[in-house]
Amino acid sequence: MRAITRSLLLGLAALAAMCPLDARANELNVGVIGLPRENGHPYAVSNIPAIYAFTAIYDALTFVTLEGKVDPWLALSWKQTSDTAWEFKLRPNVKFSNGEAFSSAAVVASVNYLVSPEARRDTMASELSSLAGARAIDDLTVEITTKSANPVLYREVSALRIIAPEQWKKGGPDGYRLNPVGTGPFQVTKWGPARVEMSAFKGSWRPPKVDGLNLIVLSDIPSRVQGLLSGQLDMAIALRTEERSLVEDAGHRLQANPGTGMFVIAMNVTKDKRLQDVRVRKALNLGVNRQKISQLMLSGLVKPATQFTPPNASAYDPTLTTYPYDPALAKQLLADAGYPNGLSFIFEGVMGGAVSDSSLFQQIASDWSAIGVKLEIRPMLINQLSIAMHSDSNWAGSLFATDYGTAPSLDSLRSLKLHSCLHQFPWYCDQEGLPLLQQALGAKTEVERTALAKQVFRRYYDNYAAVMLWDIVYFDGISKYVSDVPAVGSWIRWDGVSKTK
Repeated sequence: MRAITRSLLLGLAALAAMCPLDARANELNVGVIGLPRENGHPYAVSNIPAIYAFTAIYDALTFVTLEGKVDPWLALSWKQTSDTAWEFKLRPNVKFSNGEAFSSAAVVASVNYLVSPEARRDTMASELSSLAGARAIDDLTVEITTKSANPVLYREVSALRIIAPEQWKKGGPDGYRLNPVGTGPFQVTKWGPARVEMSAFKGSWRPPKVDGLNLIVLSDIPSRVQGLLSGQLDMAIALRTEERSLVEDAGHRLQANPGTGMFVIAMNVTKDKRLQDVRVRKALNLGVNRQKISQLMLSGLVKPATQFTPPNASAYDPTLTTYPYDPALAKQLLADAGYPNGLSFIFEGVMGGAVSDSSLFQQIASDWSAIGVKLEIRPMLINQLSIAMHSDSNWAGSLFATDYGTAPSLDSLRSLKLHSCLHQFPWYCDQEGLPLLQQALGAKTEVERTALAKQVFRRYYDNYAAVMLWDIVYFDGISKYVSDVPAVGSWIRWDGVSKTK
């Protein structure tokens, strides 16, 4: 709790120190739940909260839309030349914010680091684990090779943030962490513990419409809402539907961004032998009244999940349905598993997010109490969650809140590089099902990969791999002076945001 209090105080201090709205000219002040745990290191972490900063600083080779269409980004075109090789034609006349020219050398440097032993503990090295190497064919043509057949590399490289090779050569990952350089619409001018200040990179190939972007850490929702209502913030990221009336009564709006993942309570089956019994895992799933939570607490805007991949991802199976709410059967399953008097668990979760808030967890705890399961809820910071998920000694309990995320590729199998035996520190490891997962990852065609992935996710469904909750929707508070905010879930297109005041 001390760490959470310190984070909140830092955020409030940052908010209090901000200038009045009129003095901020054409800058965006954005309240966020946290900052990347390794500052600007482009490969150490992925997704929330890092992604809010990284989509402003860095670009990848491709960009995948919410509908799954793959758009040209730093690469204009691509083709698969063999099972394990792809050729990418790069965008000309692109500059990094330090003045370096973007070319095939930058792509080669990025890939070479990710396949090196130095990157072993970096999240992005795991996410892009199929990479084998890269070579420059000419300044604007690069060949990327994979360890085995990979028909979706053109999707996966939407996560390959490209570094400026000379800058990287000077300082390596540690230097880049402090002085990040990219081709994106903004460049960092100051990185503090609770605030990142960026100025417009006018030389970007996708220049921004505002002069600056400031990300301010306000770890609890009320502080972010108050910042928006007082005019100190232009955007308040990750709100709940409960804040809609407050936001709209002030003339602002709550923007709903359909996500690219589904929310779960993960079970540390590796650590807690009780969870190795499928009857216990099934009981926990049948003991959650998802429909009630969706209607009463999420205004019906967030739908109970039907499977471990979201509706807009590659392996979604429309024949699957959400687990039913059946507390009587759940109690019987626990008794059959040897726990007639119930169980107790420690649960760890990040509080203050759109679909990750204490009120939701308290409702789940109430549901579980009816089947004899006692839940001790322990809050954690989002950076603490990130560290724990990539180590083997930072869990206090056996349950934690997370997601099965598919961004940016919208490839369903992306999430299973974490939620499987493939993870360096696995919490759920289905050894019997591992060959099927490996077969799917090694498929030679995208059609074959999707068909096998559906089998994998059906197995996860049948084995109750996690406590399935709901498909993620992000709710962001947007000032009346700010345009619509183009986003794919939490991946915000900052270059498309403008202000009228």
